[in-house]
Amino acid sequence: MTDSAEEVQRQKLPPRVYVIGSLTQFAMGLHQPFLLAYMIDMGASYAELGAFRSVGNAAPSVLQPAWGAWSDKIGHAKGFVAFGTLTGLAMVFLFLWAATPIEMILLYGIQSILFSIQIPTWQSLLGGLMDEEHRGTELGRLGMATSVASLVATLASGFIAGFPALIPSLRAALGDFGLILLPSVEAWREVYYLPFYFTAIFGIVTSILSLTIREGKRDPAKKREFPPVLTLLSRPGDFRRFALVSVFFSFAMSMAWPYFIVVQKDWLGFTNLEIAIASAVMSVTVILFTIPMGNLSDRVGRKPLILAGRGSLFIVPLMYAVATHAIMIYMANALAGFSVATSVNSITAYIFDIAPEKERGAHLAVFNTFTGIIYFFGALTSGLLGDSMALVMGAHFAVFSMMVLSAVLRLISSSLYLMLREPREYSSNMRMELRSLVLRRKIDADVN
Repeated sequence: MTDSAEEVQRQKLPPRVYVIGSLTQFAMGLHQPFLLAYMIDMGASYAELGAFRSVGNAAPSVLQPAWGAWSDKIGHAKGFVAFGTLTGLAMVFLFLWAATPIEMILLYGIQSILFSIQIPTWQSLLGGLMDEEHRGTELGRLGMATSVASLVATLASGFIAGFPALIPSLRAALGDFGLILLPSVEAWREVYYLPFYFTAIFGIVTSILSLTIREGKRDPAKKREFPPVLTLLSRPGDFRRFALVSVFFSFAMSMAWPYFIVVQKDWLGFTNLEIAIASAVMSVTVILFTIPMGNLSDRVGRKPLILAGRGSLFIVPLMYAVATHAIMIYMANALAGFSVATSVNSITAYIFDIAPEKERGAHLAVFNTFTGIIYFFGALTSGLLGDSMALVMGAHFAVFSMMVLSAVLRLISSSLYLMLREPREYSSNMRMELRSLVLRRKIDADVN
């Protein structure tokens, strides 16, 4: 291959990357939205739900930088991707054999650690396959493809769960082989059989495919190290201010996480299909608004979008707290998707804006690690507090109280983002954008 041909090849990700990324997210979509429902069916307490969410947040956030640094030191990122994908996704099948919520938490902790190997090394692999000029476009296309794959998988899992007789029928049809392939478990577990089973299968297939990627050349001078958490957080400036403000909101936000599934599953009696629809509503909203909100942040600045996204999230737990029908959950999830699409990319862009060019990766890694730890303590504290309140006030009032408490703390802590300082001026502002939007609609109405 000539130099010019190789340069053209590096401008776009190869089709195989789209296949592998989509299969990985398809496998995640098969099981991830239903894990808390699985814990509820297992009889988990609020403290156990909080611990479960905490483990899932902490392991990836804390260990990803270490895996990324190790893979850069050794090289051959695709080997790490294959190992993390294989072990992390294949282990999901073992969830079927967890006898208690504590065993499930331990298995999930191990699974989260193993799959956290895949996340940063996959990003490193992608970085070597495209040039910086086309990175944003290519990652956007890849993100869209993988999001759609995850969405389809979640809806498929929810649909399959609506046929509880499917597993016994398959087992009987396969005879002796069916007893080996689909061994008997409790009836309530069989709803999760195929999603967990196919997650493992897709994990094996995807890990094998990932070994066939031809890795791009990487600059040996750009090796990552474990992020200097204490160094960056002790340095006065915009980043430390942003990190400290985010502490309060991240803690408040994660306090509601263990209880969303309680409202869906216990209060409203959601089936797995309805849980899948609720997850899909949020995913679709994120997909629809991510690009427009990203473009808007380039015009008006990061701070207004962060304020709008974070500031509107307090409504979500309030809607859950008073929900009496599935439509209210779907509306709350749509709002959550809009809020996430509005703020998440703006947060990443803001960190890039305020960090020195050569330290952007380290700043982002520190922020993700730091907030991951806060999520851990927020969800865990909330679960323990909810259990204590349930003993005195009853389960329903405890969940309602924790939802309202999270909402109040979200509203208060989101106001702290007013302390942020933009590092530069922008060509527009929210008032000008709203005025322009109203004028455009008025002109279109007059024309029509």
